Amino acid sequence: MKRKKAIPVYMVVYYIFLCLAVVIVLIPFIWMLSASFDRINSYELPYPPRFIPANPSLFNYQLVIKNLNIIQYMFNTVIVVIISLALQLILAPLAGFAFSKGTFPLKMLLLTLVLSNMMVPIETKILPMYQMIKGMGLSNTYLGIALPAVLTNGFFIFLMKKFCDDLPNELLESGTLDGASRLRIYLQIYLPLMGPGLATLAVLDVMNVWNDLLWPMIVVNKIEMFTIQAGLAMFSSGGDAVAVSKHAGMATAASVLSIIPLALVFIFLQKYIVQSIAVSGIKQ
Repeated sequence: MKRKKAIPVYMVVYYIFLCLAVVIVLIPFIWMLSASFDRINSYELPYPPRFIPANPSLFNYQLVIKNLNIIQYMFNTVIVVIISLALQLILAPLAGFAFSKGTFPLKMLLLTLVLSNMMVPIETKILPMYQMIKGMGLSNTYLGIALPAVLTNGFFIFLMKKFCDDLPNELLESGTLDGASRLRIYLQIYLPLMGPGLATLAVLDVMNVWNDLLWPMIVVNKIEMFTIQAGLAMFSSGGDAVAVSKHAGMATAASVLSIIPLALVFIFLQKYIVQSIAVSGIKQ
């Protein structure tokens, strides 16, 4: 009879710390979820935390939908996400492919300038971005909200460049020998292989746009054009219904509603993030 292999002590310690980390991360979320379904008659969350609602009810959600135009805010955010994602999926992989496989003058200088943009805090770029968007007449528009994030985010270009670096150069050489142009090689050979990387880009971009608060609050001054985060900020600061917005149950219900679409996107695309890490191990 074979003896079972002993589990190393360091693996036991590793999984214990991993479980503790998961518990620490989940406790605030479970507390918020429980409070959103609890008919709390207070402006503060119950303490100590209750992980099971004492008085289960959909009252908080009904009041949020009635007093906060959350459907309109979500619709606005979805439109901005679609515009941003479409531009990112067109520009970032194309630029990443050019920096990875292309040969042109000042290539490294241009790449350095793109990467140096990542080191500049967004707060220092707010004023020139606002002047540019206002000068183009894009204030209070979906494109005006989405465009600056696309034009100033060098991380996605760097991400796609590193992904292309791990794809074999022989593919480019084979396509060139067959008489294909660089654009055709990119569209028909490299772009299909960049699927996991594009999925990772999509998840990160959706998260960035969905959670962005500062820029929408600056470029938008019409309530009907608010994104979800700007709408929640107005709701929590009082708006037209101060008593309602300060209520703990309604605040948590609004927060839960705001993260549902983002959670669904991550759940459906998380396997592609893992694939992107695996595919990055391809060698020539």
